[in-house]
Amino acid sequence: MNDDANFILPHKRRQLIIWTILCLMPIVGMAIDLISPALPAIATELHVSQGIAKNAIAIYMLGYALGNFFTGFLTDAFGRQKLMRLVLVGFALTSLLPIIFPHIEILLLTRFFQGLTLGGIAVVARAIFSDILPSTELTHMGVLIGSMFGLGPVIGPLIGGYLQFYLGWQSCFVFFAITASLAFIAIFVIVPETHLNFQPLNVKIIKRNMLEVLGNKQFMALTVTMGSVYSSIISFNTIGPFLIQTQLHYTSIFFGHMALWMGVAFLTATFICRHLLKTHAVEKLYLISINIVFILAIFGVAVSYFYPNNIILISIISALMFFACGFLFPMSMGKGLSLFRHIAGTAAATMYLLNVLMTSLSSFILSFINIKSAIPLMWIYFLLISICVITYWTAIHPASVISKD
Repeated sequence: MNDDANFILPHKRRQLIIWTILCLMPIVGMAIDLISPALPAIATELHVSQGIAKNAIAIYMLGYALGNFFTGFLTDAFGRQKLMRLVLVGFALTSLLPIIFPHIEILLLTRFFQGLTLGGIAVVARAIFSDILPSTELTHMGVLIGSMFGLGPVIGPLIGGYLQFYLGWQSCFVFFAITASLAFIAIFVIVPETHLNFQPLNVKIIKRNMLEVLGNKQFMALTVTMGSVYSSIISFNTIGPFLIQTQLHYTSIFFGHMALWMGVAFLTATFICRHLLKTHAVEKLYLISINIVFILAIFGVAVSYFYPNNIILISIISALMFFACGFLFPMSMGKGLSLFRHIAGTAAATMYLLNVLMTSLSSFILSFINIKSAIPLMWIYFLLISICVITYWTAIHPASVISKD
C-alpha cells in the first residue's frame, strides 16, 4: 500500500500534504493546556474547587485517549479523509458550548468531546504519514511530528494567558472554534484520501491486530516511556497555574510566558534530536537522555528543600525536564510506529490509548494534591522519570541489544 501511494503522489503534492497535516499538530498540543492559565479563574468564576477545575486537563486527556483508540480502527476500515473532516467539525462545534452555557458540567463535557475529536485528528494524521512515507523516513518523521506537536504547548499557554487576562476564560473556547474552522478549510482543499488498503471493521481482525501490537515488548516499553515523560509535562500544566498564580501571586500572563519557555525547551530538544539522529543511533541517544534526566530529577528534589518557593528553581528544573522529554517522547513515538506500518491505525491507536490514559490518570491524581511549594512538584518529576529509567533498563535496552544480535 505505502509503496504504491509513494509512487502515485508527485513529490510536491506529497510535501504539501505532509506540511498541511503537520500544521494540525500544534492545534492538538495547544488544546491540552491553552486553558491552563485560566484554571484559577474558572475555579473562581464557576464557584468550584481547584481540584474540579484541574480536571479540565484530566478529562480532556481521557477523551483524547478514547478518540485515538476508536478512530484508529475506523480509519483503517473507512479511510482518512472523511474522518478528518468530521472530527474537525465536531471539535469546532463542541468548543462553542461553554460560551453558550457557562457551567462547570458543560465545560468538563466540552473538554471531554474536545479530547475525543482531537484524538481522532491525531491518529488519522499519523496514519496519513504511514500511508505516504516510506519506512526509512517514518522514524525521523516521528521526531518532526513531535516537534510540531510541541509547538502547541509552546504557544498555547502564552495565548491562553493573554486571552484570560484581557478577555476572560471563555475567549479560549472562541479561539478553539476559529482555529478548527480554518483547519477544516485547509484539509478540505488539500488532503485527498490516502488509504488504499481498507481493512473491514471486524472484531476478529481488531483482536488479532491488537494482540500483535500488545505482544511486542519493545512497543509497550516505548509507550510506557511516552506516558511517563508526557505526564511530567502535564504535571506542570496542571498544578503550575495554582502554584505560580495562586501561591506565588504571579499573573496569568507571567505563567503564560513561563510556559512558553518550557515549550521552547521541549521544541528545541526535538529539533536537536532530529539532527543528532542523522549521525547517532537511537539507542545511544536514549541511554544518554535517560541518565541525564534522572540526575536532573534527583537534583531538583534535593535543591527544592533549600528553596521551596523559588521561581527561578521551578523555572530551571521544569525547563530542563521539558528539554529531556523533548528527546525521549518523539524518539519513542517514531520508533514505536515504525514497528507496525502494516496496521498503522491500530498501532497508533493502541500507543496513544495507553500513553494518554497514563497521562490522564496522572493529571487526575494531581487534582487531589494542593501544592503550596516546589517540593511536591520536584518529587512528581522524580517519580515519573524513575518509571522511564526502570522501563528502559528492563525492556527497551535489552530489546535493543537483542535486535543487534
